[in-house]
This record gives sequence, C-alpha cells and structure tokens, in this order.
Amino acid sequence: MSKINFEEDVANIDQTGLESVAELLREQLRLESAIESAEEQLKGYKEHLRKLSGEVIPSKMAELGMTSTTMYDGSKVDVVEDIYVSIPKDAEKSTACYQWLTDNGLGDIIKNQVGIAFGMGEREPAEKLQTFIKDTLGFIPEVKTSVHPSTLKATIKKWHQEGRSVPDNTFSLFIGQKTKITKKK
Repeated sequence: MSKINFEEDVANIDQTGLESVAELLREQLRLESAIESAEEQLKGYKEHLRKLSGEVIPSKMAELGMTSTTMYDGSKVDVVEDIYVSIPKDAEKSTACYQWLTDNGLGDIIKNQVGIAFGMGEREPAEKLQTFIKDTLGFIPEVKTSVHPSTLKATIKKWHQEGRSVPDNTFSLFIGQKTKITKKK
C-alpha cells in the first residue's frame, strides 16, 4: 500500500483544471441565486395577479356597473364567481368537514386509503397481505381519508350555485369574484 503525500499530490494538480472547476462552481452559485430570485419574483407576480384579477378589477367593474366587456384586441372579459376551498389540516376540523360532506349526501367524493407499514424482515407477512387481509396477522393499518382538491372545489361550487349553504367555519372557504379573459382566436 502506498503512502499518501498531500503536499506532493497538491503540487501535481493542474492549476488550469482547478481554475476551470472553480469557475464552474461560481457559475453554479450564480445560477442558484438567479433561480431563487426568479422564484421570489414569480411569487410576487402571482400575488399581484391574484389581487388584480380577484379584487381590483372586479371591484372597479362593479363600480361602473359592468360584468363583462370586450378589449380592443377582441378578447372578452367576464367577472365570474370563483371559489377557493380546502379541508383544514386540523384533525377536528377535517373530521367535521368529512362528516358534513357525508351528512349532505356528498360522501362519495371522499377517498379512503388504507395501508400498512412493514418493518425489515417482514416480507412474508407483506406478501400474504397482498393476497388477502387477515385480522390475525396483528398489523394495524394506517387509514387516510381525503378529497381531491379539484373534486372538492367542483362539488362545493355546484352546491353553492344551487343556493345551498356551505359551512365556512368548517372548511377553509373563500367565495369571491375574479376576472376571466378569453382571448380572441
């Protein structure tokens, strides 16, 4: 086995190669910084667009008694109702949401996912469970209940459009207006 001589090894490293690696590393750092800045800027743009489309323009158009208009390029602008709804992460509130959906005949949009986590060396019971579930195995399944966000939004939007009330103190719910621009084809 050969001995390591760091001083000799460092002296043998090509300086040009080191400089090119250093330049590449500096470029990586510049790109990482640029991406971080661009993502922050994009967040700002999205928030500004949300306020403009969801608050400022609908409010201004309402002041003028307008619900739609056509832009100079032929694009049609409509003020439409928009709903933002989600099930809170808080266990008590999420349970209340699922109960409300079930009580109001909407339980079929709830997804239930059952899974079991096996430890190392438990391959055989896992394979058996793939074929059939047997209570005597002694495993406790993890149960996950959820509603896909798009399904929830569509369901609550329809429910609201039918004039039915939705408990906004249970769901994370915002019902408002936003502008929708349909560009001329």
